[in-house]
Amino acid sequence: MRSWLFIEADAPNKLAKAPMVGADAVVLDLTAVAEGEASKGVGDEVASWLKTYSDPLIANKAFARWVRMKPLDAPLWRDELLAAMRGEPDGVIVPKITNPEAIRTLASELYEIEQKLGLKHNSTKIIPQVGETPAAALALAQLTGDRQPRLTGFAWNAENVARGLSAKRARRDDGSWTDAVSHVRAMTIILAKTMGIMAIETPIENPANAEETLAAAREAKQDGFTGMAATHPRQIAAINEAYSLSAKERAEAEALMGLFASKPKATPKTDAEAPKAPAVPEEMKPKQVRAIT
Repeated sequence: MRSWLFIEADAPNKLAKAPMVGADAVVLDLTAVAEGEASKGVGDEVASWLKTYSDPLIANKAFARWVRMKPLDAPLWRDELLAAMRGEPDGVIVPKITNPEAIRTLASELYEIEQKLGLKHNSTKIIPQVGETPAAALALAQLTGDRQPRLTGFAWNAENVARGLSAKRARRDDGSWTDAVSHVRAMTIILAKTMGIMAIETPIENPANAEETLAAAREAKQDGFTGMAATHPRQIAAINEAYSLSAKERAEAEALMGLFASKPKATPKTDAEAPKAPAVPEEMKPKQVRAIT
């Protein structure tokens, strides 16, 4: 999936428009909802939205429906997750993953919820956001040690990584990533490629700049990311364009397909055309032995 549009879970106006912008995946973001009275009932609203757009005939076009849940150290993450799961999302994105045990904990919780709600086992996929604390950044390679069947991809968020490091910036003045942030970005790709799953690029800082989004998405594609996160509908068209086949790529693909199509099929040989067995030298032939009477 190319484009992942993140929308605040408590923003009904934005959620109403989200299905129409052409994103491959719409992610309802529970992390944007503050703890307290205002957060109560949001899980039910999320479930209702997910149910409404579960049928491609209702939505403008089919798109994946995901939820970014609260981190596993949040007080009410289980309650919110259970409420959201009533909408049967395609998967959950979980921030601040620090080790394989955290993924196993979430997978176990999803297993119990699926049983409780009568959902198909392992139908809810998991994408961890990685490297958001110094310890998590050091332990990234450990995430390849326990392949959970729900694990579908890895994502990262430059702003969260910089915040976890108490850094004042994620990029240098020339636009390049700082060393620590670049490490997490590179490891996100390496982890995903090692396990054969998706790698999702961080959103850019200026969401309304379509040209900047297009350049960043093209760079992400060239570097190995399979898709990119967006925080504004204007970014979706740029990301989709960047991940579409270029004229050169399309020409190469068509040429390759044409090569296979024009290759003549092998036909069975007739008896006359079939290669003959080599003659056996006279000295190699078995001798007839005359019986002694």
